[in-house]
Amino acid sequence: DRGGATGLEMGKLAKDVAWCDKELSRPMEVLSSALLRCGRRTKRLGLELGAAIAPFSSQYRLCRYEQMAFGDRRTALKKKMEARTKADGRAAKLMINQTSMKHMGRYGTLERMETEAAMMDEFATEAAREAEEVAMRLQNEVARIGALRVNEWDSSMKVIASGMKEACAENAAIWESALEAFKREFPDLTVPMAQHATIVDGTNNIVS
Repeated sequence: DRGGATGLEMGKLAKDVAWCDKELSRPMEVLSSALLRCGRRTKRLGLELGAAIAPFSSQYRLCRYEQMAFGDRRTALKKKMEARTKADGRAAKLMINQTSMKHMGRYGTLERMETEAAMMDEFATEAAREAEEVAMRLQNEVARIGALRVNEWDSSMKVIASGMKEACAENAAIWESALEAFKREFPDLTVPMAQHATIVDGTNNIVS
């Protein structure tokens, strides 16, 4: 956007200068055209990248629900452990007092304790079943999301890499054409070439 805005301002400046100095306005026009083209291409790249990273954004938003799912798993395990602890406690109490209550003839109390122990064991079994169901759902969902992420992210990364490569090539071509236009307008202009840095390695050899 800034490149395009600069190109527009440069174009306005070129038009203002052209009425009094046509020669001076020509390089401004070349630069303005290059900035506008480069700005449009960069803006298009931004739109392409925005679409390509959509899977990453959506999966990032899903992380909150994944944390909630793992929280449900922890809650189910805690409920399972508490229910099993209570059931084991009632069963142990029944075993300890069963013989003495029979000798004392307290069959009603013994029957009540057996019923409570059976109910607690049933509750513990149900809690274990629910915890197992939560675990299976969570495991299946993690596997599904993992496979989805691999496919979507791989495709998105390919699109991003391809788009950036294409945009860089087109921007390079834009500025190379602008340079050629400058050379045509100003044939006597000397354009300094990029100099390669020289590096001296450990054997005192010069590497460009």
